[in-house]
Amino acid sequence: MQNRRLDDLFFRYCEKKITEDEREELMAMLLSDDNREQLNGLIDQFIRSDGTRHTLSDETADDILSSIFSATGQTTSQEPGDDDETGQEPHTSDGPRLGAGIWIFKLAAASVVLFVMYGGYRWINRSKPLPQVAVMHSVYGDDVPAGGNKASLTLADGRTYDLNTITEGNLSVQPGTTIDKSKGEVIYGKNMANNGAVAYNELKTPLGGQYKIVLPDGSRAWLNAGSSLKYPTAFKGDKRDVEMSGEVYFEIEPDKARPFLVRVTDRHAKGKDMEITVLGTHFNISSYGDEPTMQTTLLEGSVRVEKDEVTKVLSPGQQARVAKGEAAHDIAVKTVDTESVVAWKEGRFEFNGNIREIMRQISRWYDLDVKYEGNVERKSFAGTISRKNNVSEVLKMLEMTGGIQFRIDDRKITVKNTD
Repeated sequence: MQNRRLDDLFFRYCEKKITEDEREELMAMLLSDDNREQLNGLIDQFIRSDGTRHTLSDETADDILSSIFSATGQTTSQEPGDDDETGQEPHTSDGPRLGAGIWIFKLAAASVVLFVMYGGYRWINRSKPLPQVAVMHSVYGDDVPAGGNKASLTLADGRTYDLNTITEGNLSVQPGTTIDKSKGEVIYGKNMANNGAVAYNELKTPLGGQYKIVLPDGSRAWLNAGSSLKYPTAFKGDKRDVEMSGEVYFEIEPDKARPFLVRVTDRHAKGKDMEITVLGTHFNISSYGDEPTMQTTLLEGSVRVEKDEVTKVLSPGQQARVAKGEAAHDIAVKTVDTESVVAWKEGRFEFNGNIREIMRQISRWYDLDVKYEGNVERKSFAGTISRKNNVSEVLKMLEMTGGIQFRIDDRKITVKNTD
């Protein structure tokens, strides 16, 4: 049965006409699973038309709706014993957070969904804001387009090629290697002939770049911005070993006779490499130098994660976190939303955390520096947006949640606390 009170409060909320007591009443309604279907219908109705001559195309509306309805929520509290990687007690944030595994709208998640939906809709639609809505304007300065398929390939003899400038097709200096620039992909023929010593190539993506590779055994890897993968041009012996840094998603061809070994470089002082051993599986590894941990997330199959003398075996849906730069006393394992972890591979940002964590992702993809004004440590945000957008569009969506503003000057983003 339609709850007319929910209808009324929903639109009053979107138009910023709602009182504090009414807002609390609305948020309480959104906690109920009984109202989920009605809420989805209200969001759909509001996005597709605002009652003016300005309406979104069905394609655009569906894109926004899929982002909103795919959001999942959890409270900011952690389970007992689930401390963060720093070992400190978790603290509450000024902003709402979205998490994984709980498929209902929670109080904080409901608030951010409505704010982002309303702000994003009004902005994308380019229609005039309702008189009652207080719109926060920013001067972004120099806008920056999204990153794309960019990489360099270094051969065993030290020669390096920019894959954006070389001729597409077979790589003449290395028979059996094909470059597909339209897909941003390097392809090695299965079991490439190699009668001499094992030769290693290295694929590197710059900040603002991404690339794919099909390895000689048919395994595939996707490199995120600022990443590298070193691998042999032919796998020999009883194992298949590669070395990586940055962030790489793997889909490994099964081969029980030859396990696949990924060595993850720990560039911090006294830090030893992490090793992941697999037979055939899908998993993501993130090991950026500016992040506090190395993370291995398993989507399918099984992997063994080793750091120093500590070993953990992951099941699908689990993530292993290893602190950098010191001997591992333990490897933290937790259940995560795997779709969120690999959203980058599918062309999306899925934000769920502190603004500094979010800005590190933005910095790498748009190749921009970041500086901060004011205390932003307790600013957290959640939401989804395409990585194909210019950086100004991503920043605008973050800004719609309130309390923060951005400016871009000389390839540097300034993040300012406005509270």
